[in-house]
Amino acid sequence: MIAKIFAKYQSIGLITLSLLAGAIMTFIALPALTRLYSVADFGAYGIALAIVSVLSTVANLRLDQALLVAEEHDKKSLIFEGAIFSTVIAVMSGIVISVILNVEMACAVATGVLANTLLQSVYNYQFAVHKEYFCAGLNIFRSAIVVAVQLSLPLFMQISLVNSYNVSSILMIVAMLLYILKYQLYQVSWQAFKHYKDFIYANTPHALLNSFSHNLPYYVVSHFVGVQAMGFYAIVERTLRVPINLISQTLRQFFIRKFKSTDSNKNALKASVLLSLVSLPLFAIFFILPESVYLWIFGSEWVGISTYFQILALGYWAVFCNPPSSAYLIAKRNSQVLFKLQIVELMIKFALFAGLYVLCADKIYMLLAVPVALIIYNFAILYVVWRNKS
Repeated sequence: MIAKIFAKYQSIGLITLSLLAGAIMTFIALPALTRLYSVADFGAYGIALAIVSVLSTVANLRLDQALLVAEEHDKKSLIFEGAIFSTVIAVMSGIVISVILNVEMACAVATGVLANTLLQSVYNYQFAVHKEYFCAGLNIFRSAIVVAVQLSLPLFMQISLVNSYNVSSILMIVAMLLYILKYQLYQVSWQAFKHYKDFIYANTPHALLNSFSHNLPYYVVSHFVGVQAMGFYAIVERTLRVPINLISQTLRQFFIRKFKSTDSNKNALKASVLLSLVSLPLFAIFFILPESVYLWIFGSEWVGISTYFQILALGYWAVFCNPPSSAYLIAKRNSQVLFKLQIVELMIKFALFAGLYVLCADKIYMLLAVPVALIIYNFAILYVVWRNKS
């Protein structure tokens, strides 16, 4: 019985452990990072990550996600085509951002986008063929590079957090390109992507809207609250994104692969409900911890950070029911439903931001729009899957 359970969940368990290892590295590094870099540094870094996050989801037109369901003879072509699309968008976005913001931010965004898309393509290619040990190693490698660079560079030179992120991205790009070239994980072609247009025309707009919606609070905080608050939001979002990344990079891929050959929606529903219940105590912790614990971890400069944790934890809990249900829709090539729901979620978020701006004297409470919109969106997806009788 135990052997059977181990065999069934070995894949997801191994990948989850690798992401937990990366999360532990990040959490251990946070107290040092908040002392090596200023609140303003984290604010600028938050802006860079927000832009990278939005562009990374669409730079390769979601061909990395197509790798999970693609025919074997199309996979290497999809890696090549996705890399070309990513490079073009990364360069174009860098030029635009250098004009609007500055060259430092432009370089960080361009390299960050290309590093993310290359790494995710290689990850999904190997995950599709059940090479979980490689994927686990890649997860640890990614976290180790980022943490090592951010911790070590300030010891030798005066450097901003944005520039240290740029260096870690360049290292990842070089590593991924060397791996792709060495093992010939590419095939020059301009035909393969035509067979996966649903990922381009449905999954890509959904991913773009999802990422924009997720990063919208960065723009709201910077404009209505201030740069200082942006630094607070960035460090809290970075901390809470660890479990979110865990489920989005691991569980969703696992369930897409699983539901590709399954018609019933029962397993998706069960897994979604189970994940939401299991994750509830994890996020409840942030409502129990006193402010003194946060200040002990992050430093005395971060007074008031507990409020940010509590507001975001409320909504991020709901995200845990998303991977099985959204994976079911993606596996069934039904991404247009996610796109429509994302539009509704974004409209709700805008309406709540506007309402809270008028009603709240302390503009930080505008962020309450985030958890409310996330709860509605993620449980709406669950409802759609429940209504699916296939």
